[in-house]
Amino acid sequence: MVQRLPLLMVFAVPWTSSTWAAAAIDRTPHLDPLRITATTDACAPDLDSLARIRCRKEIRIGVRADYPPFGQSTQDGPQGFEPALARLLAERMGVEVRFVAVSAADRMVVLGEDRVDALIATTGHTVQRDEQALFVRPHYFESSTVVIGPKQSELHEVRTLDALAGRTVCVTIGNSTNAELAVHGARLMLFPSAGRLVEKIRNGTCPLAAHDDSLLLPVLPRGHEVKLSFAPLPWGIVVNRRSASLAQWLARELRWLHRDGTLLRLARTYGVATPWLAAQQVRWSAPPCNTASAPDTPACIDPPRDNRLAPTGLAGAAQEVETWLHKHLGLEITLAMLKTQVAMQLFLGGVGYSLALVAGAVLATVLIALGFGAGLSARWAGLRWPLGAALLVMQSTPMVLFMSAAGMLLSSLGLVTPFKAWCVAVVVLGLFNGSNAGQAVAEARRDLRQAGRPAGLLAAALQARAQLASFAANATRGSPVASLIGVPELLAAQTDIASFSAESTTTFGLLLVFYMALVSLVVMALDRLQRRLQPVPP
Repeated sequence: MVQRLPLLMVFAVPWTSSTWAAAAIDRTPHLDPLRITATTDACAPDLDSLARIRCRKEIRIGVRADYPPFGQSTQDGPQGFEPALARLLAERMGVEVRFVAVSAADRMVVLGEDRVDALIATTGHTVQRDEQALFVRPHYFESSTVVIGPKQSELHEVRTLDALAGRTVCVTIGNSTNAELAVHGARLMLFPSAGRLVEKIRNGTCPLAAHDDSLLLPVLPRGHEVKLSFAPLPWGIVVNRRSASLAQWLARELRWLHRDGTLLRLARTYGVATPWLAAQQVRWSAPPCNTASAPDTPACIDPPRDNRLAPTGLAGAAQEVETWLHKHLGLEITLAMLKTQVAMQLFLGGVGYSLALVAGAVLATVLIALGFGAGLSARWAGLRWPLGAALLVMQSTPMVLFMSAAGMLLSSLGLVTPFKAWCVAVVVLGLFNGSNAGQAVAEARRDLRQAGRPAGLLAAALQARAQLASFAANATRGSPVASLIGVPELLAAQTDIASFSAESTTTFGLLLVFYMALVSLVVMALDRLQRRLQPVPP
C-alpha cells in the first residue's frame, strides 16, 4: 500500500523553516481560498493554474500508453509507474485525474495546446526542452541510452560510440541521443514508436538498437547484452510555463515522496529500476536537502542534460525563411539541415558522397559494359558462357537484394567503413547496370560483323550509345540504395538528420528534389555526349 498523508493533514501542517516535514508538505496561506473557490458554481477566469485545477476538481495528465513498465493502456485504464504516480499526486491534491494518452512525438505539442495540465510521460529534461516548458524538480527518474545487440556475433567489439561507425542501429524518431550516434558514423534505421522498435528487436530485424535503458533492459532478448551506455538523462514532470503555482506544489510533493521512499516503493511495485531512486532517497533524507532551503540548493537539484547542438551561421536566416513561408504561404517547412553544425556536416557529407557515388557508378557502368560487351561477343565459348550466366543472374536479381547481399559480405569480412562501402556500392551499381548495357554492346558488335563493317569494341559502343546512356542514367537513379550498406550518401544523411530533428517532410522533400535534379543533369550530359559522338553522315 502506498503511504500518503491524510488530506486533513495536508491543510493542517503549518510552514516552518526548521523542519523537513514542513518543507515537504508546505501549504502556504494563499492556498486556503482554493477550498472556497471549489464550492462555487463557476471558476473565476483569473485563477492561477493550481487554483483552476482545484476549482474544477480535476487534473489532466498526459501519460504514455506504449511504454511498460512506466505506462501502458489496459482495460482498467492506464497502468504503470507513471499513472500510479499521477493518481497519487491527484489524491494528495484532492482532485480526480483524467488521463490523456501521449506519445514521444506529440507530448510537448499536447502540453503547449493546453490539452493537459501536466505530463508524466517519460520526458527527459534537457536544456533545449527548457525553452518549451517548465520542468518540475526534483526529477522522478533517470535513464541512460543503451546500445544492445547479440552477445556471440561479429558485434562483440562494439563497446564505444566510435565502434558504431558504418553499422546500422535501430532507433525511434525524435530521441535527442540520435545525433550523437549519427555523429559517430552509425547508420540509423528509424521507427515511429518504442513498441515498434521492441518488436523489430525481438524478431531479429535489428542487430543493434539504441534507446533508454528503461525501455530496453526489461525486454532484453535472450542472448543479447548491453554493448555500451551513455548520456544519462533525468526525467521530470512537465507543465506550461504559465503554471508556476502548479510546479511549486508538485516540487514540494516530489521532495516528500523521495524522502519517505514512496517513489522507491512504486518503482519496485511496477518493476522499474531502483538504484537512482534509492540514491535520491538518501539525498533527500540528509542535509542540506532535508531543509526548507532545498529548492535553492544545487546539491539537491540535478541540472538538465545539455543536449544543445552547436548552431550554424545560417541558423538565424533559416529560421527567418521558415517564419516567412509560414506567415505568407502557410507552409510548415523546417530547414533542420541548415540550423545545427551536426546536421550541416551530415548534409554536406551526404551531398559529397552522393556526387562521388554517381560519378563512380556511371564510370563503372561504362567500363563494365565494355568488358561484358567484349566477352559476350568473343569467339571463344569459354568466355561467353560464364559471362552469359553472370548476366542472367544480374537480370533476375533485384537491385536491393543484390546490394544487401554485398553489404552482408562486407560486414562478415569486418570491412564496414564508409569508403569501403562506397567502393562496393560503385562496383554493385556498375555491375548491375553495366552487364545489361554490355549485352547491348555485344549485340551491336555482332550486327556490325554480319554487315561486314568494322566491329571493334569502340565502334560497337558507339552503335549502342543510347543503351549505354540509359543504363548509366539508371545507375544514377539507383544510387540511393547504397545507403543500405552504410554509404553515408544523402538519403542516409537525411535519415540521420530526421532521427534527431523529428522532422521528415522537408528533409525528404529536399532529398527528392536533389535526386530529380541530379538525374536530370546526368541525362542531359549523356544526351549531349551522344549527339557529339553521332557519326556525321557521308
